[in-house]
Amino acid sequence: MFSIGARVDHAWFCSNACVKAEAIDRLRKVANGERLSPPASTPLGTVLLQQKGITQGQLHSALVEQRRSGLRLGDQLTQLGFTSGDTILRALAAQNGVPYLVTIDLAAVRSAPGGLSTDEVRALGVVPFREIGEVLFVACKAPLPRAALSALHLLTGRIVEPYLVSDDALSGLQQAYGSAIPADVTTMTVRDISDGASRIAAVAVEAGDVTLREAQVDPFTWVRIAADGQVSTLLVPPFPQEIEEHESWLAATTPH
Repeated sequence: MFSIGARVDHAWFCSNACVKAEAIDRLRKVANGERLSPPASTPLGTVLLQQKGITQGQLHSALVEQRRSGLRLGDQLTQLGFTSGDTILRALAAQNGVPYLVTIDLAAVRSAPGGLSTDEVRALGVVPFREIGEVLFVACKAPLPRAALSALHLLTGRIVEPYLVSDDALSGLQQAYGSAIPADVTTMTVRDISDGASRIAAVAVEAGDVTLREAQVDPFTWVRIAADGQVSTLLVPPFPQEIEEHESWLAATTPH
């Protein structure tokens, strides 16, 4: 049943139009937010040398071959047989200043810890595998996806603790995430900021009381709407001049 007015994050708005105006303002602020550059880190080859995972001669040979192949240094070193994937993962973890996991049980993610949707997990590139209190432990691959981790903190309100895993391990976790339970978070891509604000306003007025969380994960502004115990996610595309650049990505993440 529709009621007069609505509360959004505990603030009272008298009408659908007022909620929409507030939502547009908030979405624009998030979309125009400053992009932070990742901090400088020690080169992977240097870390491997420090950990005695490779020799100077092996690093030189790999760098020469890498210029021809275009492979990532870690992949090049393992392809040449100079080191193992586990050694590369340990060095990447040290380079990024986070712990790592060589193996992880897929059963840990089948119940969807963290309550994300499969669309969110795939697009963010991180997979929650454990939650203890307010802390959400997530698996991700190198380089550390700092923007996605920050967005996950903003969207869920949880403290996010990342662990690096191999590319193959992350792919398996993404496929297994939430497979044991029905999806309880709906994800929708809207046309633009105005359309996203209209949907927020409609949910707010219908429910009477909603909580919003927003974050920027290029190319989208993500909005999580919690109302009546239900959670939905809106993906708001970039401004019109940027949409063409991300058109293929947009199509890939839109539910069909």
